[in-house]
Amino acid sequence: MKKNDIIIDEQYCKGCGFCVDFCPKDCIILHEDKFNSQGFAFSSFENSENCNACGICSFMCPHHAIEVYKYIE
Repeated sequence: MKKNDIIIDEQYCKGCGFCVDFCPKDCIILHEDKFNSQGFAFSSFENSENCNACGICSFMCPHHAIEVYKYIE
């Protein structure tokens, strides 16, 4: 079972890269070759095993494109 999940709505993402810059665990990448319907490059959640669901990525996103879920057993 996953401990954490980050959902990035690529239609709201404007490719600013704040989530990538501020993630302390390097779990988010900014695609340079994929674009949303508005023409912006977008971020995606990678390296989920390193994520501790701190929520910094969501907090720093000015477009409210990121939701953080932490699963507790």
